[in-house]
Amino acid sequence: MKIIIYLIPVFLGLFGDVFARTPAHFNPWSLGLSHASDSAFISKGITDKSIDEVTKKVFRRPVFHRISKDKNGKVKAKVGDIAVSDNTLFYKVRLMNQSNINFDIDFIRFSIRDLNVAKRTVTQERKLTTVSSYGVFDRTIEGNTRGQIVFALEKFAIAKDQALFIEIYEKKGGRHLYLKIKRSDIENARSVK
Repeated sequence: MKIIIYLIPVFLGLFGDVFARTPAHFNPWSLGLSHASDSAFISKGITDKSIDEVTKKVFRRPVFHRISKDKNGKVKAKVGDIAVSDNTLFYKVRLMNQSNINFDIDFIRFSIRDLNVAKRTVTQERKLTTVSSYGVFDRTIEGNTRGQIVFALEKFAIAKDQALFIEIYEKKGGRHLYLKIKRSDIENARSVK
């Protein structure tokens, strides 16, 4: 037993620098970025300026076709329009707070996971990084109000038995929201120029 206890610090010492060199998951919401122009993304065919323009265009579009929704207490989240421009996908998320208590957003996570997971099997989760975001600038949905956010992500591959999950976590609270977007919904994204 004592040998194992002594070997754990040695093991961590050998591989600790490898983990330290691994880049952290980038999320503009964790850094407090709120505009598309805050990101430093340049891709083939699309620039920061055009991402900013398309993000604002998706944000201002009045049509909202609900794809996924979740409710926790009196806080609701809905994913609406999914748009595509070049190699970038745009997701419109609406948040509604029908309680008198403010909903402070801690962070929002995007990941791809398997839909059907059997017991005692290993699941793989692939985290996605946002390219930019626009809306809800102070990261708070006040009581009895609603807010809207548009997120831009680079295009990604998704298998037919997987889905994109959006997790919205409340700061110092438990009203977390989980949204699931199926492959067919992503494939039916409308084109925006």
